Amino acid sequence: MRTQQQVRNLLGPADPARGVALPPSSLSAHDVIMRAETSAPPAPVPARRRTSRRTVLVGAAVAAAAVASAGVVPLLQDGSAPTEPTRPVDGIVLQPVGYEIASDAEPAGPHLRALAGRITDASYDREGGRYAYHRVKSWGGSMQQSQEGYLVSYVEERRSWATPDGRRWTDRTELGMEFPDAASRDYWTRQLPAPAVSQAAAGPVEEPRDQADRRLPADRAALARLLRTDLPALDMADAVYNTYVRHLVPRRTRADILTILADKPGFVWRGRVVDRAGRPGLAVTADLTLAADRPEDTQRYQMLLIFDPGTGELLAQEYLEQAPKQRVLHYGLLLQASHTDTLG
Repeated sequence: MRTQQQVRNLLGPADPARGVALPPSSLSAHDVIMRAETSAPPAPVPARRRTSRRTVLVGAAVAAAAVASAGVVPLLQDGSAPTEPTRPVDGIVLQPVGYEIASDAEPAGPHLRALAGRITDASYDREGGRYAYHRVKSWGGSMQQSQEGYLVSYVEERRSWATPDGRRWTDRTELGMEFPDAASRDYWTRQLPAPAVSQAAAGPVEEPRDQADRRLPADRAALARLLRTDLPALDMADAVYNTYVRHLVPRRTRADILTILADKPGFVWRGRVVDRAGRPGLAVTADLTLAADRPEDTQRYQMLLIFDPGTGELLAQEYLEQAPKQRVLHYGLLLQASHTDTLG
């Protein structure tokens, strides 16, 4: 009795999940990569970090728990997934941002230093207000993955208001589905009904105090520690994104961030790009390669940062799979950063 379906067949009417379509497990883009690091990929379907379907029956209750914890779409008797037609799922297939310099790229250091030396004020540098306000649109923060490896995630718009003493309020609006590839869109179109409406935010909710969410360091050495210069360039890129989504970064600190990135080996200059919101920017990337026994199994990932060519602000971040597939795993768009006296 080694497969999930055999376990469920044995349970029969006692199966608590009988006739119920269990939702697939949620994975973040980081989970996708961690799964790749710890799995051997000789088969064409990527391995998943989840409860194994190779379970041993030790009792009805344990077996039922194993079925539920696996979090996969139930299989039919013939081993095929349910394909009953549903209303089409709305959503688009994401395409990677096009780079001005797609090949033969050079180190980003000189270009980042040049940008740091000419940046101008951002709008919030000249504003005042009680709250630091951010509006961020993102996709891929939490993914659903089918047993076959097909991915889907919802677009989320997040607004936040923060005070200098560390208090923070947020609200979130769930928008439509988007897909990393056409095969995933086709699969989920058959499996999920189209959402009726977007799930609007209920209003700002105060978050618990986070001791780590302190004021942005003004000292360059402390800023370098915040940006995790001790880690590979890809991790630094993620730290830069997290800094910009939580702080209004002043002009001098923006210049310091650019020069700190310039000093870090591993960043590559991609030149002029246009982000998903249609804004022109200047881009750098950092790569991660996970070696395998066979060259065709090598997995490569890339982090993209897009900066405003005038102010040096971060406009967008993207997390990409480069091999064996080429697809977007996560994106974040920083759409608005300002001061305001109004909450909500």
